[in-house]
Amino acid sequence: MSAETQTIQVTGEVSVTPEMLAAMFWEMDASKQADFFAELDRIAGLNLCFQMAGVVQEIQERVDHGDHRAQLGFQTMLAHAQGYGEGATDYRVWRAQREIQRMTQAALDRVGSVS
Repeated sequence: MSAETQTIQVTGEVSVTPEMLAAMFWEMDASKQADFFAELDRIAGLNLCFQMAGVVQEIQERVDHGDHRAQLGFQTMLAHAQGYGEGATDYRVWRAQREIQRMTQAALDRVGSVS
C-alpha cells in the first residue's frame, strides 16, 4: 500500500431527534452553546421571534394537557439567562466605573504633582 493519502467519499443520512439534539447541546461547553445560539441567529434572524411564538404556543398546549416538562425547561433556561445577563451587565458597568475612577485619580495625581 502506498504512503499516499487515500480519500473515500461517504454519503449517508442521519435523522436527528429532539432527544439527540438536546443531548448534543448538553454535552457542549458554554462556548459551543453560545456558538449554537449565534448560528441559530444567523440562520433564522428575525424569524426566530416568530418561531418562538409558535414554540410558546406549543408549550402552553402541552401544559393544558398536563405535560409541564417543556415549560419547565424553557422557563428555567429563559429566567436564569435573563438574570445572568443582567448581572453580567451590572458587573461590566461596575468594572468600567471603577476603571474611570482609577484613571481620574491618576490624572488628578499627575496634575497635583505638576503644581
